[in-house]
Amino acid sequence: MKKVILSISLVLLVLTACRKSNNPTVYDLGVDIQSNFENDKVQVFIDNQPLLNSEVTTNHALSLATSISTANTEGEHTIKVVVNDSTVNTEKFMQKQNLYIGVNYNKLNNKVAFVFSAKPYFYN
Repeated sequence: MKKVILSISLVLLVLTACRKSNNPTVYDLGVDIQSNFENDKVQVFIDNQPLLNSEVTTNHALSLATSISTANTEGEHTIKVVVNDSTVNTEKFMQKQNLYIGVNYNKLNNKVAFVFSAKPYFYN
């Protein structure tokens, strides 16, 4: 009887430990649509899941059009930004802590650029 109780306890302990290791750590992910947007249709995807689909305009005093915040799991992810259904930039990134991504648009070159930061962007 003691062996059965000990065995059951051991199995439950192992199952609990395995379940905890399968739960990934979750961090904050902020995406700030920053400079040079002027009535542009912007779509943001994280791992092919839509995060934003909106027309945006940058407030030039702040250099910010809009800011989105979500929860994201630890590990490798992909951000994809589409501007006006034509300009696209996709980039892989590792999330090991809270992460903030600035998205900037160069209309002259028709390019989208990302800036990654461990700290939130500050606007005043």
